[in-house]
Amino acid sequence: MGNFPSKTEKSCSTGNLSFRQMTTDSKSIAILGGGIAGLSLAYFIGEDCEILEKSTQCGGLCRSFQKDGLTYDLGGHVVFSGDKEILNLDLELLRGNIEKHVRKNAIWYKKKLVKYPFENDLAALDKEDLFDCLWSFLNNPQRTQRNFEDWMYNQFGRGITERYLLPYNQKIWKLSPRSMACDWVERIPKPPAEDVLKSAVGIATEGNLEQLNFFYPAAGGFQALPEAIEKSVRSKITRGFNVQRVRKRHEKWIVSGHSGDHEYNELISTIPLPYLLSILDDAPANVASAARALKHNSLIVVMLGVREPNSSGQFGVYFPQDDLLFHRVCFYNFFGQQNEAGASPVVAEITANEGDSTWSKSDEQIIEQVIQGLGKEGFIKRSDVLTTELRRVKQAYVVYDLARSKNLRIVNEYLDSIGLHRCGRFAEFKYINSDAVMRSAKNLASKLGFG
Repeated sequence: MGNFPSKTEKSCSTGNLSFRQMTTDSKSIAILGGGIAGLSLAYFIGEDCEILEKSTQCGGLCRSFQKDGLTYDLGGHVVFSGDKEILNLDLELLRGNIEKHVRKNAIWYKKKLVKYPFENDLAALDKEDLFDCLWSFLNNPQRTQRNFEDWMYNQFGRGITERYLLPYNQKIWKLSPRSMACDWVERIPKPPAEDVLKSAVGIATEGNLEQLNFFYPAAGGFQALPEAIEKSVRSKITRGFNVQRVRKRHEKWIVSGHSGDHEYNELISTIPLPYLLSILDDAPANVASAARALKHNSLIVVMLGVREPNSSGQFGVYFPQDDLLFHRVCFYNFFGQQNEAGASPVVAEITANEGDSTWSKSDEQIIEQVIQGLGKEGFIKRSDVLTTELRRVKQAYVVYDLARSKNLRIVNEYLDSIGLHRCGRFAEFKYINSDAVMRSAKNLASKLGFG
């Protein structure tokens, strides 16, 4: 695609007409959003695009933060993928700022650490729990599969489902699994019967082998990855650009922000679909309504700088218990991180819906509940907490409710019809990790004739 010549058009007069400015940009493709999707698109496309990022810093959900000599992420991000091409690209981009690890995650169940995934460590359970999980896995009458709850029972049996999967998923999604669809369950490893039997008699097995070996940046937190991509991007990145209006005119895309109107040949959105439809001119009412009906969860991340947390060598621990606010806690001493005071980051993740009883709590109340909960379960001592911080993320998880597929189809058919491209977790409204986002970016760049 050819570049536009840079120029500025002005029309001005007196009376009721106002001044109007149009900037015709030298880049022919606009990318809305500078998270991992926007940066990857720019990397694969090359010089012929411009990223318009609302924040002063790129990275989106893959951001990391620093406080008191500690670095922590927005959630327990790590580098892994079954897509070897993308994984190799990640490692190449990080240029040696990377260390390899073997997964050590667990579920906290009845005051015990049960190795993740739950069905691969049944021998750690009490005898009655073990028998019930094994018996119901092997003698498992199949349900008519109408929703996510049915799928869990059909795949894992009553014992494993009711002890771990059902309460954990209800907690993380803030929605009954009975009200969720099944069109995302390829993310969840399905256990071979042989592995479940081995785990029941104490023979070590590993589920979800794709995640067994992973990488993590040696310095800079997970944000080292988007920063590495950004350093390799040859196109323009405009930060502090809040997209306020999008419209198509004479086969050109007009993107409006505080600095005026900007014109492009092609438009790729990586921003959330509901917001995109709210600023898109001439969207039919049924399409805008379908976009508003798409559901998501928010995320609250609490960082505690803790001296000698009792993590038992785990990185991530999952908590299905109703009485604990957090659903997952990551212990960054797993990577050897420690500040001069001897503290390491302990990061608790809490899902919420913006405006609900959890989201409405003050930062201080939430931090206090996390400290109390981890203290009660024996993972930390209050006297060892040296520093705290809290971050809120309004869009974190795509929710697969039963209406999502229909609503998303309505939105996608319209956006495809007007040639507005999408890429990324919330732009495609799919629960995908950073590796799948990068693959989607590469595929879209190829479709547009790049790479």
